Amino acid sequence: MTSTPTSHEKIWTGTAVSDGVAHAVVHVLKDHFDEPDEEPIQPGTEDHEMARLNAALEVTRQEIEELQRVMDGEQGSAESEIFETHLLILQDSTILKQTEKIVREKLVCVDWAYYKLMCKHMDALRGLSDAYLRERFLDVKDVTHRVMRHLRGELLNHPMFDEPVIVVAHDLTPSDTVQLDRTKVLGFAVETGSSVSHAAIIARSLALPAVVKMHGICDELHSGDTVLLDGEGGLLIKNPSQDTLARYRLREEQAERREDVFQVERHKPSLTVCGSSICVGANAEFIEEVEIVEDSGAEEVGLFRTEFLHLENPDATEDQLAAAYGRVVSSLAPKRVVFRTLDLGGDKIDERLALEPEPNPFLGWRGIRLSLGRVDLFKRQLRALLRAAANGRVGIMFPMVSGVQEVLDAKAVLNDCADELTAEGVDVPDEIEVGAMIEIPSAALSADLISAEVDFLSLGTNDLIQYTIAVDRLNDRVAGLYQPTHPAVLRLISMSVQAARGAGIRIGMCGEMASDLTLTPLMIGLGLNELSVATTQIARVKHAVRRLRVSECEELAKNVLTCTSPAKIRDLSRAVADRCYPELFE
Repeated sequence: MTSTPTSHEKIWTGTAVSDGVAHAVVHVLKDHFDEPDEEPIQPGTEDHEMARLNAALEVTRQEIEELQRVMDGEQGSAESEIFETHLLILQDSTILKQTEKIVREKLVCVDWAYYKLMCKHMDALRGLSDAYLRERFLDVKDVTHRVMRHLRGELLNHPMFDEPVIVVAHDLTPSDTVQLDRTKVLGFAVETGSSVSHAAIIARSLALPAVVKMHGICDELHSGDTVLLDGEGGLLIKNPSQDTLARYRLREEQAERREDVFQVERHKPSLTVCGSSICVGANAEFIEEVEIVEDSGAEEVGLFRTEFLHLENPDATEDQLAAAYGRVVSSLAPKRVVFRTLDLGGDKIDERLALEPEPNPFLGWRGIRLSLGRVDLFKRQLRALLRAAANGRVGIMFPMVSGVQEVLDAKAVLNDCADELTAEGVDVPDEIEVGAMIEIPSAALSADLISAEVDFLSLGTNDLIQYTIAVDRLNDRVAGLYQPTHPAVLRLISMSVQAARGAGIRIGMCGEMASDLTLTPLMIGLGLNELSVATTQIARVKHAVRRLRVSECEELAKNVLTCTSPAKIRDLSRAVADRCYPELFE
């Protein structure tokens, strides 16, 4: 960490969700901006207003051209043409003339004049019946937002950072994440969220410190402010003093020495005291994570979230997808990589697939429902995954299934793709495993039916918990009711495990519950022998497994399943964890 100019410290406290410390300047990521007010201007200042607009247009043009160059280099000319449309919108002389007319005739600020004029264009496009022209609404919206943020002196939400930054945001959506230059992001501080929110999951996946529930920081911090982010203590410190920096340096050195003890055996198999094997895999979503996964000691990738690659490039061809998936598989071979097919919807929105907003997106068109509703998109992905399987061991699992019929429908599409590729002379490996995620109570209740049709099950506990208890895991008002140890949740997990065992197939857990070291004894006791966790937790989970005895864990699970209190259940599991591996909680 480097020094910072002498100034008064200011400290915000939130909820720690991903360990680590970062010291850098802030980038405030605006997820919205208020509609500009119709502010009057003084006569004679019209030229100044238009100069402001022209400057914003010029900076926006440079930014779009830079993005176009990046996309052209990474994805090919077809994708860079999107930005050609944006440049045409930006350089429309008619819009500029109309804006100037409004400013001069009404003597109003250029912000309001430009915004109102662009809104008229957006409204007109949105009402058209032609699908292609309707989609141009999104292009106009994107350009408008870029120009408005530059008019206000704000950085855009698609930053190409020149230096390392700590991202501060009201919320961090998947779309925000894929647009960030992640090589320059050192940590996240978010006003909303929880330990299972998108920002927290991504931070742990990328081994970055993160703090959520830091209310009001977007209004009080500005891009360029120097801060220290404490992802373990849940603190954000503006203008940290030399004493504060020295204290954190010492703490980091101590933490690194402590962590080295767990890391030294991370590549060894995770066997319990009694010799039972527990497969500890990694959750991942970005291609650049491959090296992190390889170094982490993960025995497989138990969950590769493919929707993030989609959001980075929604127009990717089958060839491009096959190359991307194949790169992951070949880099990690001979380890197995389990790809989750697109889990779009909910908080992972592709606006081009959801032009009409849903009143409750988490109960709407998402996961396998969207894929089966857009078979063209589904087949493009499945064909790419089947082709990627030539590079190593691949599993394919379907998200958000509510029952066995969706599994059968999805398998039928997969079989069609395999037949098509075979007819085209492509060799499709026979050993590809097909699985289903148990994330909806109805899927857990019919897990025996689903198990008869798949090679494995994977428990996605983030959604399973919120759907079982009817608690939005991103809603601060009810966040306290989000209880992984709720008896109903544990019964559904136990039911799913028993169904998988009865069918002779494997079952694992890839939700954030698998990373909770307090609950590791309970998960093993319930019969899980595959845990897929954030890469930062792999060495720790393996360390915990090596100090547990299955019979003791099973006795814990037996007692827990008769317990009525979520807090008591957690305490019982924590007691076993404290006795077997207290060093992990120091």
